[in-house]
Amino acid sequence: MSTLGHEPVARGDAPVLVLTPHTGSEIPADLLDHAAWQPIKGRLADPAGLLLQSIAREYGATVISGHYHPCVIDFNVAEDNRSLTPSLNRLGLCRTHTSRGEALYEKNAELSADEVAARVEKYWRPFHRCVANEIERLRSAHEQIVVLVSHASWWLSPYRSQYGTIDCNIGTCTGLSSDRTLVKALTDAVQACGRSWVVNGKIADNFAAQHYGNPRAGVHVIEMEAAGRFRLECAARFDPMQADPGQENDGLETTIAAMLKALDGAVRTMTSGQGAPDSQRSGAPSR
Repeated sequence: MSTLGHEPVARGDAPVLVLTPHTGSEIPADLLDHAAWQPIKGRLADPAGLLLQSIAREYGATVISGHYHPCVIDFNVAEDNRSLTPSLNRLGLCRTHTSRGEALYEKNAELSADEVAARVEKYWRPFHRCVANEIERLRSAHEQIVVLVSHASWWLSPYRSQYGTIDCNIGTCTGLSSDRTLVKALTDAVQACGRSWVVNGKIADNFAAQHYGNPRAGVHVIEMEAAGRFRLECAARFDPMQADPGQENDGLETTIAAMLKALDGAVRTMTSGQGAPDSQRSGAPSR
């Protein structure tokens, strides 16, 4: 079992680094002493991220994936976000409640600040040291690299059952974390696959984009959440009980592969010093 917070790194030669911080499902043994944690073990939070990591490995991208369930620790939240207020910690570093508001700790056994600090030291920091090391390795081989970060898109999302929402939520820290050329390449690929998208809407300024995005230094970070029909299709791939009888999901791999190919091709053609803020735009598939 991993003690570093992340799965073994799949190292590739492409100028693409894929992070799936929310694909972990492991629960430390001491947490399983709390009854509320038993049904969480093995429950997927990001099925789209699982598909992404699998296809990215085949494509030759480097992949870093979380080992522990994001309820244990969220690797895409800053380490100093340690509020133990239940309403805040449903979305914080170490959750005290499920997305439905169910308490994860019994009365008189609540999560303490010391326990949060211990998880940061044991899991969060090794995960991000690994990310920093891989960024450095890839930048030594490529003038420009792009980091694609997958967001929890199923069990932890309050919008998971909404059919009519945008398929891809894309975030670039309001344009600061990535050159607009890469964003356009990604959105063009998404739209060509018949899926809708929005840039810097619901996920505009998350931790990875804020912390690692530095276009002028050749490091571009784009965050992506599968939503709407795309989310449901990904969930159904791992749990047939989630499938809509009229749902077709044969294009999942095609969509994800198209995203990776578009980003890889675009970042290889970029030259140093080309960084510019992206625009906040949205689009819908052609009818």
